[in-house]
Amino acid sequence: MNVKVLLVDDHPLLRSGLHQAIAQHPSFLVVGEASNGMAALQLARELAPDLILMDIHLPDMSGIEATRQILSALPSTKILILSSDVSRALIDEALQAGACGYICKRGSMDEVAHAIEMVMAGRLCLSPEVSAAIVDDYRKSLAGESEPSKPVLSEREKQLLRLITQGLRNKEIATKLKLSPNSIETYRARLMKKIGCSSTAEVVRYAIREGIATL
Repeated sequence: MNVKVLLVDDHPLLRSGLHQAIAQHPSFLVVGEASNGMAALQLARELAPDLILMDIHLPDMSGIEATRQILSALPSTKILILSSDVSRALIDEALQAGACGYICKRGSMDEVAHAIEMVMAGRLCLSPEVSAAIVDDYRKSLAGESEPSKPVLSEREKQLLRLITQGLRNKEIATKLKLSPNSIETYRARLMKKIGCSSTAEVVRYAIREGIATL
């Protein structure tokens, strides 16, 4: 039986290369491609893939948030993260979200195929670069050098931060983002909790400190 694979990445050339490479494997079948998180969620529901190859940095939400939403709707789906970012914070958050593996984009297509096989066999798969990042972070923690992990923000969350920094009210932000004021209030409260801020002033300082917005 073929493993039905859904590709999620916002770079068309990478998706095309992955599609061609995976199609050469006799046991894999690419059933769809998505360039953002919302499209991935919709296609996952429509196509019910066995495995999703998921990028981390998507234009509308992080691949980690997409992973959470997809697994909430389709808990039996396997999700394998494919990213060039191998920071420990991202790796931890992805695995906590339910991803079955995390591999580096710098690897070969053979490594991707091997990772898919491992994940479908029920095993956790981490590429050598990812494992090295975890070991390095562990060594730093033993030496007291580890840095606190930072939350991964989607592009929409960053956009919201920028609008808050500009001093816009919820109603004004809702107009710009074409959402209801109630939705903005919910997103704003959720974002403040995520970044550990309890006031608008703290949100503004956070956005400037992280280089997300400027005054």
